[in-house]
Amino acid sequence: MTYRVLSIQSHVVHGYVGNRSAVFPLQVLGIDVDFINSVQFSNHTGYKTVKGQVLNAEDLKAVYLGLKANGLHHYTHIITGYVGSACFLETVAEIVRDLKTENSKVKYYCDPVLGDSGELYVPAELIPIYKEKLLPLADVILPNQFEQFRSKMAWFPTCWSLVQWSEQAD
Repeated sequence: MTYRVLSIQSHVVHGYVGNRSAVFPLQVLGIDVDFINSVQFSNHTGYKTVKGQVLNAEDLKAVYLGLKANGLHHYTHIITGYVGSACFLETVAEIVRDLKTENSKVKYYCDPVLGDSGELYVPAELIPIYKEKLLPLADVILPNQFEQFRSKMAWFPTCWSLVQWSEQAD
């Protein structure tokens, strides 16, 4: 089987997070990866200073519609990671929903990058969007320990609930 992945997440010049850490390993495995960078930063947001550009929701939608218009949107898997704004995340949800409507077999891997080390590093307004719009679409959820257990805003099911949920989905 040929795998085609759409990866929507961050890109950093220094370090290995987001698309910088996802695309190359998948390509080494022979997987075709199309990637859209939600941001292009000098480094990840854990550093004191971060410089770079942020892709806005309209540009994300335009890129996706360009892929779709050319018939290049037939994916087997979708991966999403760091998103810095609510309107961008809403557009990600629309894209995932559209792809899953066109192909019910597409698998969606959601890494809800919210924070780490006891600190939220995205706007809190993203949490209900993940909870209400992206989590229900996800086949696999990839929260880190902070996102799952330690945040006052933790809303992910426990590991046991995730296992039970995944068994029901099969």
